[in-house]
Amino acid sequence: MTAATEPRLKVKSMIPVFELESVDGKRVNLWDYKGRKHMVLAFLPPDCPICLDFMEATADAYHQYEEENAVFLPVIVGRREQAEALQDELHPPYPILFDQHGKVAERYADRLPAIFVADKFGQLYAEWIIEPGEQLPTQREILDVLDAIELECPE
Repeated sequence: MTAATEPRLKVKSMIPVFELESVDGKRVNLWDYKGRKHMVLAFLPPDCPICLDFMEATADAYHQYEEENAVFLPVIVGRREQAEALQDELHPPYPILFDQHGKVAERYADRLPAIFVADKFGQLYAEWIIEPGEQLPTQREILDVLDAIELECPE
């Protein structure tokens, strides 16, 4: 991906809708969660050690996501086999999606990894587009954003 001078998405804008396949063969459409669940989207390269750590930490904290009425949707930008390998290694409580050609990821960010938090109506509340050498957000940072969303739209 090429460097951009501005983020592709702006906080408070609507996130792009997409549908991707999960490693278990199910089609997941972002709007399957519309009006029901807040969304944490993670666009991750398959060969990223900090991304694996992030996915493990999210699996460990997933009950807290559920308490916040949120779903975690990691999108592995790469081949299905790479996403399947992560599924086999982690056995996470969430689906792992894959974006073989990176077309969906390109609509969100100009580089990976990238994390986005949106409310159940698709409005973007936070984004982290990670520069080389930077760390991914902590689970606490993401959960704090989810707390703020729940305070703004509790229904």
